[in-house]
Amino acid sequence: MLYDYLDRRVSELDDDDIFVLSAVRTWVFAARNGFCVQARLRSGFTKRHIAETLLPFLCAMALLDRHGYGTMRFAEVCYPNLSDDEARVLNLFAAARIDNPRLIRIAVGLVSDDMAVQLADATAEVGRALCLRSS
Repeated sequence: MLYDYLDRRVSELDDDDIFVLSAVRTWVFAARNGFCVQARLRSGFTKRHIAETLLPFLCAMALLDRHGYGTMRFAEVCYPNLSDDEARVLNLFAAARIDNPRLIRIAVGLVSDDMAVQLADATAEVGRALCLRSS
């Protein structure tokens, strides 16, 4: 699944992937520039009718930020291509959307072992909501 995202342009992604990527990039921008992340993301989650998953998304991003392996690189919100780290995060959220049994293994590859279950659980909540909204 990771290879589905490597070396891709944002315009080639499906709507859910574009939403997640935009939310990830917005989170990174807001967090790094001292803005309230929740305020920056609330309207997008509300417009997609998944406002209840904003807190799990924020949790997932905080876990990646605080417990992730190494420094992850993310592009500006409007950048047209995916970075390798963005592809890894999209792979995580895509696995959560389809209830992939490899979700925990993907999470272990992104954060410390003791935080992987929390990361998988948080992304699974977002993934379930995206699936329900799409069906």
